[in-house]
Amino acid sequence: MPKDTLSGDLFAAVAEPARAVPPAASVPRAPAVPSAAAVPPAPAIPSARAAPPARDTISDLAPLAERLDASPDYRVLRRFAPRDSYSPSLENPARALFIDLETTGLDSATDQIIELSAVPFSFGKDAGDVGTLERPYSSFEDPGRAIPETAAKITGITDDMVHGTRIDDAAVHALLANAELVISHNAAFDRPFLERRIPAFAKARWACSMTDVDWRAAGYDSRGLGSLLMLHCRAFFDAHRAELDCRVGIHILATPFADGERPMQQLLRRAAVTRTKLSAIGAPIDLKDLLKARGYRWFPGDTKRAKAWYRTVPSDELAAERAWLTEKIYAGKYRASEEKEDPLRRFV
Repeated sequence: MPKDTLSGDLFAAVAEPARAVPPAASVPRAPAVPSAAAVPPAPAIPSARAAPPARDTISDLAPLAERLDASPDYRVLRRFAPRDSYSPSLENPARALFIDLETTGLDSATDQIIELSAVPFSFGKDAGDVGTLERPYSSFEDPGRAIPETAAKITGITDDMVHGTRIDDAAVHALLANAELVISHNAAFDRPFLERRIPAFAKARWACSMTDVDWRAAGYDSRGLGSLLMLHCRAFFDAHRAELDCRVGIHILATPFADGERPMQQLLRRAAVTRTKLSAIGAPIDLKDLLKARGYRWFPGDTKRAKAWYRTVPSDELAAERAWLTEKIYAGKYRASEEKEDPLRRFV
């Protein structure tokens, strides 16, 4: 049997297709009827209470998964198994806090947090390796109104689960006090919610595991948490519960790329660079899709800033971005406004 052919011993036998029966020839006389003793007994009908067949165990399936993994025609995903530690020792250690939220909606001005999870972990400042995950803090919070049906379906969180609950501000403040960095997977979404609910988050240094790592350079066409777990770590999980999302985010940052570099190393470098916010003031409306594809986001305007598409870029990309705006958006005359980003005000 060829090497990459799965053995029949590992699967239930499949009956061969029935052969066509030729037309019966004329029969001169009826065959003799065998005696009752010669007729085999009918097979027993199993009892409705019979035990179901045993399920395959991990040890049974692991060899099959390994054989499929060895073929270029298959990719096997394994269920994510949360870990409490990665690197046994760290040089120049520090502490970070990975945060994830579930909310009633997408608007930080009107929607509320219904679940918060914060997982502290140690990391090496120089090598970007992840050390030990510490005791997490997780809590529901009653938003004071019914959870919208859409949010309940996405998160699995019901009104009964959050009724009468509240996040412990003192516990969250204690975690923040010992963390040099707050990380989330989409900090631009999470930070405004957290600052409105717990103002101490406004004084924290933030990083984003979605935007502070160049996932596209690694060949990944999606930056969603579940997609990165599949593409980068060959695993899957049941998403949309805050603590598990945090653990998955840390695992993704701790898993090296093919060249040995860890995503956490990229995140630390990018979080430390000087950045400039470019606002494409007066950009033609018919070019909005081009700006969106480039990573620009819409700001509707307020008393301090004009409405515009904006993007924040690191200092080493600023010249190239100016040139792109000049050519693609402004037809040769650069008119974007620039604002140096305060490292403590990222993602706001």
